[in-house]
Amino acid sequence: ITQQEDQLVKYIGNLYFFTPYQVNSQKSTLIVNTKSVESFTKIKPFSQQDTTINYGPYTNISPLTEKEISIHYKNNSPFLTIIRVERLIEVSHWGNIAIEELIEVEHTGAKLKGPFSRYDYQQDHHSGPASVRSYKTMLPASASDVYYRDTNGNISTSNMKVKKDSVELDLRPRYPLFGGWRSHYTLGYNVPSYEYLYHSGNEYMLKMRGVDHIFDDMQIDELVTK
Repeated sequence: ITQQEDQLVKYIGNLYFFTPYQVNSQKSTLIVNTKSVESFTKIKPFSQQDTTINYGPYTNISPLTEKEISIHYKNNSPFLTIIRVERLIEVSHWGNIAIEELIEVEHTGAKLKGPFSRYDYQQDHHSGPASVRSYKTMLPASASDVYYRDTNGNISTSNMKVKKDSVELDLRPRYPLFGGWRSHYTLGYNVPSYEYLYHSGNEYMLKMRGVDHIFDDMQIDELVTK
């Protein structure tokens, strides 16, 4: 898609509840959160109203019955995927735990077609509706000395808010992410060891998150913890 276009996605699924048992009656409701539906599979009885598509009721469905349906609709949600996270945990003898994450993210939605104009993007708020401008990362409430940088140095386009149960980071990459674009960065912070390190005699146990909340509904392809 071009910089100005909306992103269209296609949902493909089974019309029927896939089960080894006979189904006497079934009705399905699909909510797509938009009225901009390009097309959808029409198998009677069905109905469409606003953002909802209803299928059924269907009766006397045989076991393991399959019937493919698809819905083609507008969805400008950020299709952001974490390609790889390398999480480094360093436990100090001086009461501190240092966390550093090397993160690679990619916009895995519809790829950008044609040139990118930063001028148009900044002047028109509706430009790049499917792009990723920023996202929120949640760190532990005790996180301190937070840094956010890439190979060019510190990235200043971010905001930090200390909340009661977390530290919220509004991360804004150096450039917006369009379909097919990637970003690499490093995120680090410190936490006190007494919150995560336990011991009994000479035996110690470290108990903490395997990975932080990088953004909502995150998908991680590869995670390495050291």
